[in-house]
Amino acid sequence: MTSTIDEKITVLLIDDQSIIGEAISRMLAAEPDIVFHYCSDPTLALKAAKDCNPTVILQDLVMPQMEGLLLVRYLRSQDSPTCHIPLIVLSSKEEPVIKAKAFELGANDYLVKLPNNMELIARIRYHSKAYINFLKRQEAEALFKEEIMRQAAYIEEVDRVTSAASDVERDAFQPDKLTEVAKRSDELGQLARVFTNMVKTVKAREKELITANTELESLLKAYGRFVPHEYLRFLRKEKITDVQLGDHVSKVMAVMFSDIRSFTTISENMTPQDNFNFVNAYLKRVSPEIRSHYGIIVKFLGDGMMAVFPEGADDAVAAGVAKQKRVHEYNEERVKKGYLPLQVGIGIHVGHMMLGMVGEENRMQGDAFSDNVNLTARLEGLTKFYGVSLLISEQTLEHLSNSTKYQIRFLDRAVVKGRTEPISVYEILDAEIDEIKILKLKSQPDFEQALDYYRQGSFEQAKVYLSKVLSVNSADKTADLYLSRVNYLLQSDNRTEKWDGVWRFTEK
Repeated sequence: MTSTIDEKITVLLIDDQSIIGEAISRMLAAEPDIVFHYCSDPTLALKAAKDCNPTVILQDLVMPQMEGLLLVRYLRSQDSPTCHIPLIVLSSKEEPVIKAKAFELGANDYLVKLPNNMELIARIRYHSKAYINFLKRQEAEALFKEEIMRQAAYIEEVDRVTSAASDVERDAFQPDKLTEVAKRSDELGQLARVFTNMVKTVKAREKELITANTELESLLKAYGRFVPHEYLRFLRKEKITDVQLGDHVSKVMAVMFSDIRSFTTISENMTPQDNFNFVNAYLKRVSPEIRSHYGIIVKFLGDGMMAVFPEGADDAVAAGVAKQKRVHEYNEERVKKGYLPLQVGIGIHVGHMMLGMVGEENRMQGDAFSDNVNLTARLEGLTKFYGVSLLISEQTLEHLSNSTKYQIRFLDRAVVKGRTEPISVYEILDAEIDEIKILKLKSQPDFEQALDYYRQGSFEQAKVYLSKVLSVNSADKTADLYLSRVNYLLQSDNRTEKWDGVWRFTEK
């Protein structure tokens, strides 16, 4: 095979003094087989080398833009494309220490400029010839390796097919291809006969296989709608057929429940088909935000959903905020069409839980189990009492890597229905529309003062600050809820008896 290496000599001079470039250019001008290139800026040396592909580089050691020995080190670094190109260092005088350092860094030669014309050309030819031969050796080695690999692949294929020949050669088809090759008495002939007999069978099956593969691909896509691929990855399963009843993963995760507020009111005038269309229109807008934040939708609950976030609170809260933004965008469309806007409540909690496959052998589905899951469902239910969009537990807040990323408002210490221990709950204001968020932030100092008095049992003082909050934001349902509480507590005979600042909910 003819070599692809260009044998012409190409010189690249790197020197900030144009007079040196002109002098060396004149020295080489009479040599028809030498091409000269000049670079005055050492910071552009690598680009110049890439553009001209030199067979030898001449480099000055004293340049204002870059110290010469540093450039030598750079050109000779292992990851540089110039690391093998011969390098002749030019210096204004003979300096043994500098010369030794240049050789230590990888320079191939050292000349005091301006060198003798004949000596310079001789050294350029010597180093260029050596470099061209080096490139040829590399090319030859590559071609040799390529040929060895090709032969090895051929032998491997022949061995593989030949080993199967005795099994497939009994097919009773008339040969219509490879007739001449099949007359050989060696292994290649046997291989040709096998493939001759296989061709018609393969052609006959090809259409069937294409159809079967298309159907299988559609089936796998359909399975993926019921058992998402991220669910399989979480269970460490490669394909749906590997999933077994009872497969599960147990770890600390964030869990999210969400639901549309007043769904019955919105849907009461809809037909069943309209209800399906409405729910699907909503879910297709918000569900992608779960996946894009590394969450797994465990199940849809009519107009709501349950999702887990294996990597924890940061993903879950970011998904909740993004999900509410999609709801706000959807509401703009709905209002323009004359429909009622949606209000979606989201609750997020972090705790240990098991996620896996439940059911029986002939019917199973993914689900999550833990008291923490039940608590999250209760948290989502609390959003309707507080009138908030996104509510998180204190455990979620503690697991956020950077809670200052969000505007967070403490809401309450409460005991949810079905539990005995109180939890602290917080509102993520970033999930609200800007108008509501601004009003809540504006009234937050008064709100926090009201809660301080409330927890201390100073209900009259709490009323004063709650009234201030409602004067700023009359739609603050949380403040209104607290006002109702303090009025109730002020009217209660035993309002101060064992008051611990914790509210106990009796409803879901």
